[in-house]
Amino acid sequence: MVRRFGLAAFLVCLLTACGTNSTVSPTRSTNLAQSLPSATLLPTHTLQAESTTCINDARFVEDLSIPDGTQTAPEDVLDKRWAVLNAGTCDWTAGYRLVRIDDGPIEAPEDLALYPARAGETGVWSVQLTTPKQPGNQRASWQAQAPDGSLFGDPVFVLLVVVSNP
Repeated sequence: MVRRFGLAAFLVCLLTACGTNSTVSPTRSTNLAQSLPSATLLPTHTLQAESTTCINDARFVEDLSIPDGTQTAPEDVLDKRWAVLNAGTCDWTAGYRLVRIDDGPIEAPEDLALYPARAGETGVWSVQLTTPKQPGNQRASWQAQAPDGSLFGDPVFVLLVVVSNP
């Protein structure tokens, strides 16, 4: 015959070596609680589920290409890269994006997939861009976006000097 116990009875069974040569007889209709010594203590705390909420954060580490102030010709195609630390507790997966946060004249994607990076790791963010025709100081900026649409972490940017004859 298989006995089914509730959680409290199971814990009592574990604490009193239930199933070994205990004083409770399976043929007697004895209340299990009456057969326990009065000094038996049961755990009084309850387990709480861990929170599944994580924290998004991104910290700029360094420019990997095109240092600030780089001189370039009009309509040059460039590949800007940054090293960025995933300083949060969320892994950057398919739902994470790098979104442009300005509307300057540098031509570049408005929205890109983030380089996948686990929490605590450094990833590389990369944007291909085309410099504008007009000369002068030009800047474009991006920031990380969580799957829920919220922006987080340090923005990254490219700062160029467009000149006619670099």
